[in-house]
Amino acid sequence: MARWQWPLMFVVVARVMAQDSGSGAGSDADAGQPSPGATTTQPVTASPAATPSLIQKLPDYSGDWWSRGYLTGDWGGARTELAENGILFDFGLTQIIQGNAHGGKDTHNAFRYSGSVDYTLRLDTARMKLWPGGLITLRGETQFGQSINSKAGSLGVANFDALLPIPDEGGKTTLSEFYITQALSEKLVIVAGKMDLTSGDANEFAHDERSQFLNSAFRINPVLFTAGPYTAMAVGVIALPTDWLTISTFVNDNDPEGAATKTGFNTAFHDRDWLSVAQEYTFKIRPFEKPGHQRFGWFWTSRDFVDFAGDPRLPLPGRVQSLGFARRGGIGSRGIRPIRLGNTVLRADGPDRRPDDWGLYYNFDQYLHTEADDATQGFGVFGRFGWSTGESNPVEQFYSLGVGGRGSIPTRDRDTWGIGYYHVNVSDDLPELLDMHSEQGVELYYNIEVTPWLHISPDVQVLIDPGAGFDDRDVALVYGLRAQMSF
Repeated sequence: MARWQWPLMFVVVARVMAQDSGSGAGSDADAGQPSPGATTTQPVTASPAATPSLIQKLPDYSGDWWSRGYLTGDWGGARTELAENGILFDFGLTQIIQGNAHGGKDTHNAFRYSGSVDYTLRLDTARMKLWPGGLITLRGETQFGQSINSKAGSLGVANFDALLPIPDEGGKTTLSEFYITQALSEKLVIVAGKMDLTSGDANEFAHDERSQFLNSAFRINPVLFTAGPYTAMAVGVIALPTDWLTISTFVNDNDPEGAATKTGFNTAFHDRDWLSVAQEYTFKIRPFEKPGHQRFGWFWTSRDFVDFAGDPRLPLPGRVQSLGFARRGGIGSRGIRPIRLGNTVLRADGPDRRPDDWGLYYNFDQYLHTEADDATQGFGVFGRFGWSTGESNPVEQFYSLGVGGRGSIPTRDRDTWGIGYYHVNVSDDLPELLDMHSEQGVELYYNIEVTPWLHISPDVQVLIDPGAGFDDRDVALVYGLRAQMSF
């Protein structure tokens, strides 16, 4: 029996889908509209208890140019009619300008413009009168421009949006996701297809690079990067045994070769037989009647790890072209071939593969204050913690902490903001030649609602020891401005 088959016999894979955005009843996520303070990378779903449709409340496309949630509006009523019949199309544009004012890898020509376009088509099988409880999602995306990431030179990437679908490949368009979600009952939902694997590890205040923090350290725990590429084939289940507990279990293909640009059928659970199994427990809590979440998770992967540079979401410095994970005193690679660190060329002393990897992570968000007349407004705290063995994962420990909120300024009820700090420790097994130890950073953003369909976000990042101390890089000061539009 192939080694990937036994988990599939006992574990059904799942994708994390929040029942709500965590901000209380009446949130924008429940309404189906994009919200600057909500997790928009996940499908708009809710508990299927009261309706055969997974989308309990349709988006509101009505209103004039200044008040509607979408720039193009209702298309003369056609858009609402399509939604009522189960066909929902969303189009979003994100534009980002950033500069590196000091330190990092380089400040020369360090002012960059980049962005992305997202196209999402959702087919609600219940409203289409096909079968109850089904939702088919297709999402494409286009990247353009060039980001500041190469100039900042940090492990906590200054512009996570520019990593997707392929890091800094302007003009690239992909069909990143195509999957089906099916509710079998009020307490059991299954998912199968090609999915964005970063939709797990969700957080109310830090999980959307298009409307919240820009830095990758506040988007997802980097310990999880070895569990899978950005998008890959997966199958899964979400169990909701109680109103306060959601258990998500999933298995996904973990072959990164062309994952974002291919269908995934060519490598899914065969060829090199690399897969990952993960599970996340989400507890909804309400201390002092304030909403919050506690999340605990783990993952294991059968993938063989050789290259530190194999995951562009965690860019190790020095142009490491082929550097295997090895303990002190040895450097491994796929056979014997050159290793380049900048202008230095080394020779590998033979193959040294590190099979498998596993890790643990924890995530929380908790409101400390909400308005009495509007539970969607208030502020709270968040944090992430992650740990791996460091034997196959360049990130051995990680943590981040911060504060976020919405509607904190009178008359600015829909503005959101956040300030966060992160710290990442790299593995002791990284070769001593790199002289890497740890990196930390601080980010502050404020998201201004100009209209419901247009948000502008000033952003500042201070990155300390960018590249985890490699090459003694000075503190980087990255400033930027983001514009997010919903059409």
